[in-house]
Amino acid sequence: MSSDERVTSLRRFSGAAGWLIGGLALAWILFHIVTAGVGMLPNYQQRAVHLGGALFFVFLLYQGRARFPRLQLALVDLPCAFACLVLLGYIFVNYDAIVMSNWYVNEAVEKAFGVALFLLLLEAVRRTLGWLFVGLILFFCVYAYFGPYMPGPLAHRGLSLERMIYVFYMGNNGILGTLMGISATVVTLFLILGALLNASGAGDTFIRIAMRLGGRIRGGAGIVAVIGSAFMGMVNGSTVANVTSTGVLTIPLMRRLGFDRNLAGSIEAVASTGGQIMPPIMGPGAFLMAELLGIAYLDVVTAALVPSVLFFTALLLGVYLMARRYRLEALPPELIPSRREAFEPLAMASLLVPIGILLYFILQRYTIQTAVFWSLVSISAMMVAGALFRRRPPETAASEQAHRVAGLMVDETDRVQRTVVSSAGQRLVDVAGSTYRGLYAAAVSVVYIAMIIAAAQIMVSTINLTGLGVTLSQVILSIGGDYLFVSLVLTMALAIILGMGMPTPAAYAVAAAVLAPPLLNLGFERLPSHLFLYFFASVSAITPPVAAGIFAAIAISGGTFFGTARYALTLACSLFILPFLFILNPELTLAGNPLAILVALLSALVGIGFLSVAAIGHLWGGMGPVSRLLVGGGAIVMVTPGIWVDMAGVLCIVAGLALHRFHAVRSRQRLGKGRDEHAG
Repeated sequence: MSSDERVTSLRRFSGAAGWLIGGLALAWILFHIVTAGVGMLPNYQQRAVHLGGALFFVFLLYQGRARFPRLQLALVDLPCAFACLVLLGYIFVNYDAIVMSNWYVNEAVEKAFGVALFLLLLEAVRRTLGWLFVGLILFFCVYAYFGPYMPGPLAHRGLSLERMIYVFYMGNNGILGTLMGISATVVTLFLILGALLNASGAGDTFIRIAMRLGGRIRGGAGIVAVIGSAFMGMVNGSTVANVTSTGVLTIPLMRRLGFDRNLAGSIEAVASTGGQIMPPIMGPGAFLMAELLGIAYLDVVTAALVPSVLFFTALLLGVYLMARRYRLEALPPELIPSRREAFEPLAMASLLVPIGILLYFILQRYTIQTAVFWSLVSISAMMVAGALFRRRPPETAASEQAHRVAGLMVDETDRVQRTVVSSAGQRLVDVAGSTYRGLYAAAVSVVYIAMIIAAAQIMVSTINLTGLGVTLSQVILSIGGDYLFVSLVLTMALAIILGMGMPTPAAYAVAAAVLAPPLLNLGFERLPSHLFLYFFASVSAITPPVAAGIFAAIAISGGTFFGTARYALTLACSLFILPFLFILNPELTLAGNPLAILVALLSALVGIGFLSVAAIGHLWGGMGPVSRLLVGGGAIVMVTPGIWVDMAGVLCIVAGLALHRFHAVRSRQRLGKGRDEHAG
């Protein structure tokens, strides 16, 4: 289901019903915040409240394509919503008995509850994610049941219906398994953090800073989108959430300044994807990796620093070359904020204090939950401080003009009223309203992401119980014995397929469970192997056919799927090569002696930069196919470590550039000669 379909299917409640639903959503989100601060409940109980609330709101908010929506709400959706609370509430109440038993406690009741929850989950997944995910869940369930009848290495002992129901409803590998724990305790908190930062005005602050830093460069609107989306993307941990938050400004801004619909949507989608790999935060995925590897969070961030810098260098170069190719100009001077507007002290404090507190608690080795909790508290405190001490709203003339150029309406009366010094009480009321809207938006995002993770949890559980992961590992290892690079390509393809449609943390968790062991058995180091999987888990958001980040972007840009995906894959070409670079050259994760690190960095920088040039096909004008093949081939050759291989890659690049330069000069000479003859 595309992003626009998902959004338009949401119910809108008004009056008393709206207040009730809003209050329940707020209470559910506050449950996650409070437990992060005072201590999580036992795992099954925490996850039961998380999933029960998510399913409850799915049936209230997602109506599907009902002919009689009011009748469906009364006769179907409300009973289903409350049934989900009962089914997960049973787990919550009987937690002690369940964890002490290896089988059913009350077999008849629990079998009926397990089947009912499975059917309700399928319907919830259908409404939020579409039939594709329903089909995937059923495929894995069928595979688990008919294991003895599968051909060759795919065969396994099989799971009986009784066992499948027990595992799904009550087992450690069931719906309340590890992935759901990640959703309940890590991913949800980062979604809340991103939503509250956006409500506090941090998104506008990022955009103003981006306008100041990159607005004067050719294609400045695209540069602004890359910088702003990268900053926000590293916090919220979801490509889709980032596209829908920052894209509502950056995509219309690019459109009004001459960018093609598809190009504008692709720039936002690729930049939001890259935000998932950008230190110092990297979303919740970095914390998950640190926990899985048993290493410090700072080690993960350090290892990802060079690859992320290389990617954004290539992306910024790609946007600049696209701007030259299509003759796009810089931002108009009136849109570029002054230094004072871009770095307004209170707005900068509201942005930097929460992120600084988050990083401080993490570096002091507090839990992720504690770090995010105090960051959320600081956001609220800074919003209150802004209401009390800011006598002029943070909306500057330049950012307001940017909203106008982007086509976003700015109400004149509201603008005048905000310019006038209002009472502190009224400003506090506005802050309360912004906070509520931010938390409600977080609830909607958490519901959607929880359904993705619930679907992923069933697939991962089936993989673990049937030994499918071991089978895939054996296949990869058998290929890798003779063709190491082919094994890496196969691992890349599987990581992208397993991660399609999922948020980055869930996609990485699935890939790590299935694909990390064969990489380690092939002799690769642990941290580069997991980074390899994490990068491709991120890129699955823009890889067809699912490409959730692309769908989110075209919902705003109005572009076409294949047109946007084509530009996105072109701009993100380096993201498909970088993981091969650092898994084959661990020096790019800053491991090794400084000279080796410097040589690997220079080689990677040359290769990644010219790969973007070849993919876009524009340098001194349009490049011919032979020049592009030589430059692109040389860039890819430099993936393989070794000084002689690097020299061969450089020779290919130089040959391609020389050929392109020769044709460019000849073309200009013929053009000049033609003009002279015409003038004569």
